[in-house]
Amino acid sequence: MRRRDGEVQVAIVGGGICGLTTALALEQRGFTVAVYEAASEYRPVGAGILLQTNALVALETLGVAAEIRDSGMPLSGIRIRSPRDRVLQTFDVGGVERTEFGYGFVAIRRAKLLAILRERLNAPIHTGKRCVAVSDPESPTVRFADGTRIRPDVLVGADGIDSRVRETISPVSTRSLNTTVFRALPSVSLDQRGEPIGFEVWGDGTYTGGAPIAEDRFYWFATAPPELSETASVDDIRSYFGGYPDPIPAIVESLAGDEIITTGLRDLPALDRWHRGSTVLAGDAAHGMLPFAGQGAAQSIEDAVALAHAFESNATVGDALTAYESVRASRANRVRSESHRLGQLATMGTPVAWRVRNAVVSALPVTLFRRFRRRRVADAAVPTPAGPDGADADVGSGGGEFV
Repeated sequence: MRRRDGEVQVAIVGGGICGLTTALALEQRGFTVAVYEAASEYRPVGAGILLQTNALVALETLGVAAEIRDSGMPLSGIRIRSPRDRVLQTFDVGGVERTEFGYGFVAIRRAKLLAILRERLNAPIHTGKRCVAVSDPESPTVRFADGTRIRPDVLVGADGIDSRVRETISPVSTRSLNTTVFRALPSVSLDQRGEPIGFEVWGDGTYTGGAPIAEDRFYWFATAPPELSETASVDDIRSYFGGYPDPIPAIVESLAGDEIITTGLRDLPALDRWHRGSTVLAGDAAHGMLPFAGQGAAQSIEDAVALAHAFESNATVGDALTAYESVRASRANRVRSESHRLGQLATMGTPVAWRVRNAVVSALPVTLFRRFRRRRVADAAVPTPAGPDGADADVGSGGGEFV
C-alpha cells in the first residue's frame, strides 16, 4: 500500500504494549499513525513482565530488543518446584533460546518497557481518549468519552480484553476463572548465586513464582487459593505463602499492602473473526489469554510486527487485514488454549491430582521440553522491514512457555 504520501491514516485505540509496538512497527514502514490511550497520563504503575524469546526476536526487528534486555534482567533459566521444595524441572534458557535465537528470557518493569517504546515512537500519542463506541467498521468512526470523534482510514483495536472496538467485529464475553491473582514488585535482596533464574512453585491449587527484575527488586505473582480473595490483606498473604520454599517467605515478608496489584483471571474464547472492513483487532482485544504460559505480551508483539508486514506486503487494506488474520489467528488461539491447559495443570487442587502431576512432570526428559521450546520459537516467521530492494528477510520467532 502507498503510505509515504500520507494516503493511509491509521488510528490505534490503546496505548499499551500492543498499541505502542504496532505504532512503532507501522511507523518504521512509513505509515502515518496516531495512538489514542484511555489513561490521562503514563505513570510508573504496574508490576513486572517476563518477555520470552519470541517477543525479543520480534522486538529485534524493530531495533529495540537490546535496549529492553539491557534495561531488564536477563534470566539464565527457569526452575519449577513443589511447595515441599522438590525440583520438578529446570530449564536452561541459555542452552537453547539464547544460543540458537540470540535471546533468552528477560524480566523487566512493565512501565519501563512502555517508556522505551514511547521514546522510540515519533507518532502522536493522545492521552485521555477512552473509546466508548465505534460505528461502521467498514468506514469507522470512533467516539471518545470526552465527546471527540475521529474517522481514520484504518482502525486498530488494541484496547485490551474489554475492548470496545471488538464489539463491532466479534462481540463476545470474557471468561472468568473465579480466581484471584496477586502481582507485586517488592524491594528485596535475594542471595542468588550465579546468573539470575526465574522460578515457579506448583502447589495444591496455587501457582506462584517470579523473577528478579533488578538488583533489589523481584517480580512476584501468585494465584489465590479459595481461602484468599481480592479482599485478602497482606498479612493473609504472608501467612499462606510463608511456609513455601525459599525465596517465597522473604518475598511475601517484603510486601507492602499498597503495592500489591489484585485482579481476577479472565480470557477470551476464540473469535470468529479479527477484522471487518477497515477495522482490525490486535493483542488482548483479539486473544486475551491467561498468564500461565507467559505469552500475553509476546503474542501482542507478534501481532504488531505481523500487521505492519501485512500492510507493507499487500496492495489494499482489505487484503492486508485478511493476510494478517490468516497468519496470526490460528497461532494466537493455539497459544491461548495452551495457556488455559497449563493453568489447569499448575493449579490442580486435590492432593492426588497434584501428586500425580508432580511425578509425571519430574519424570519427563528435559530433551522433550527442549524440543517443544525450540519448535515454539521457530513456529512463526517474524518479518523484518523491507530493505531498499523491497525484499523482506524472515527471522525465526514463536513462543516458548515460561515453564
